[in-house]
Amino acid sequence: MFEHRFRVATSQTGHRRQVQVLIYSDRQELAAAHAAHRGIPVQEDTAGGVAFRGGWWWPKPDPYPIVVMRLWTEQLTTRTIAHESTHAAALFFLTDNVTGWNSRARTYLLGDHEPLAYAIGDLTGQITARLMRAGYQVRP
Repeated sequence: MFEHRFRVATSQTGHRRQVQVLIYSDRQELAAAHAAHRGIPVQEDTAGGVAFRGGWWWPKPDPYPIVVMRLWTEQLTTRTIAHESTHAAALFFLTDNVTGWNSRARTYLLGDHEPLAYAIGDLTGQITARLMRAGYQVRP
């Protein structure tokens, strides 16, 4: 069971899009919840974070997709947060800006943007670490 939850939102794509963030102290519980949400077997190699479309909306009457992001307390790094946020942002961007998204683009909406998410996570993590090492305060 998650130990903390909150919601965040962005309107950068022209529509208010939301993410429900769930924090887990147990990685196996995170993996089990993610698998149950997707209706698939538990994947033992689930890392410290996952993001997946939710299929429900909050608060009503906002009828737009929401993403559920699950994060593990032992891997709450800038890199992981940026990586999972990329999945959410890619879904929002493609939904709002790619016409005909229900065709071939649908594959990318469902999570085939791992290289992009890893690149953004790596760069964000490295830049944040270097700034902090140089004595800069990184703000949210």
